[in-house]
Amino acid sequence: MRLRISLTCVWCIAILALAAPLLAATLDKGKLEVSWFSDDAIFREADEIDYLWVSEGFELDGKLLLFKPWPAPEFLGPKASERDEKDHQLAKMMSSTMHEVFASAFAKAYGDRIKTSFESGNILVEGRIVDSSTGSTAAKMWVGFGAGAGNTTIDVRFVDAASGKGLGGFHHRVVSGTNWSTTEGKFFNWVDETAESFAKKGFQKLYAKGKKVKD
Repeated sequence: MRLRISLTCVWCIAILALAAPLLAATLDKGKLEVSWFSDDAIFREADEIDYLWVSEGFELDGKLLLFKPWPAPEFLGPKASERDEKDHQLAKMMSSTMHEVFASAFAKAYGDRIKTSFESGNILVEGRIVDSSTGSTAAKMWVGFGAGAGNTTIDVRFVDAASGKGLGGFHHRVVSGTNWSTTEGKFFNWVDETAESFAKKGFQKLYAKGKKVKD
């Protein structure tokens, strides 16, 4: 009897160990990995941001931000395998300068309230592209109504450099739906607008007003 119970416990532990990766919290149909930000991150839908998480008291004022280069894109979600070479090339091109784009946007929005750097800082700003599509120009032009829309989905997190603890971050998809707009152009406009929103309203206010995410 004891042997049977012991064997049962062993099997239970083994099953749980194998299932752990599958039980990891995800949102946005698997494209948002909560653990990449923080195991205790709770996301909300904020103004013009699909998923926003901010730890209590976190703001950027008075901080030195280190904007780190983004790694090679790694597509997530159920449609990751459907993305073609053009989609991957677009993601690689955007990733190569993304840290500079965000650094410029935040420096402009915050002015002398923060300092930005590519070499050192007490707050690390890290990001990655988790999905991208060039869309279809023909479908945009002839079908309309959002058909053939291109899009790019990103993760951005703010990390305490000393402790390695995640302090906040966001996950967002920018969609380019018209025949005269591009995925890159609309995305860069969104970065500028989002940085301005953080600077004017603050992380805490945006998060407090956010709605609970329904995935």
